Amino acid sequence: MFGQLRVCGVAISLMLTSTALANEFGEHSYAEPAPSYLRQFAEEGGKVFVLERFDAKGILVDRAIERVGGEITITGAVERRIAGYDVQLRGLKGCPVETVTYNRVQTWPCINAVRDYVGGIYNKRARVILCKTLVLSTVQQGQVIPASCFLLVGGEGEGEPYRTVNDDDSMVFLGLAEIGKTPDGRSRRPDLEHTQSLGKTMGFQNAD
Repeated sequence: MFGQLRVCGVAISLMLTSTALANEFGEHSYAEPAPSYLRQFAEEGGKVFVLERFDAKGILVDRAIERVGGEITITGAVERRIAGYDVQLRGLKGCPVETVTYNRVQTWPCINAVRDYVGGIYNKRARVILCKTLVLSTVQQGQVIPASCFLLVGGEGEGEPYRTVNDDDSMVFLGLAEIGKTPDGRSRRPDLEHTQSLGKTMGFQNAD
């Protein structure tokens, strides 16, 4: 399966300059992409998985693209198996409580809510799935990849404009995941602290 990945060397070379400029102006390599960026990878009648890898300076150094056949497996609140890759949403811990408030009025087991919500987006609505990770080592089959993932939904036939779904943000907001801590107590995702607080005030979390 991994031999079937096509690495877009030309596309990467074209992107390197723009990515370098973006980072020069402070754009983080994990920044949420605009729908227009994701649409360039879309294919008619299929779902596409894109894995982008960045170096420590935030420069795009590798991109793999594969058409997805079959369903994405939601193995946990922050774990997804996509096109043969095992991806884990970076810095997050899944299902901090056993039950959550789902659809604002229903109490569901956390893992059931995860599979209903996430499975519906990944398998029924997403046209493009983009996951971003850092270049730490060569990606090998069976290796868990810490990443941030974004999905392109909407468009023709969906009755809504194209938009980007931020998987990390959604999981934290809905109380289906929480931000992890470092051994010395620091947040692993300070960028999502506001989202986590907002989700709690909306009553999505702690339905136990």
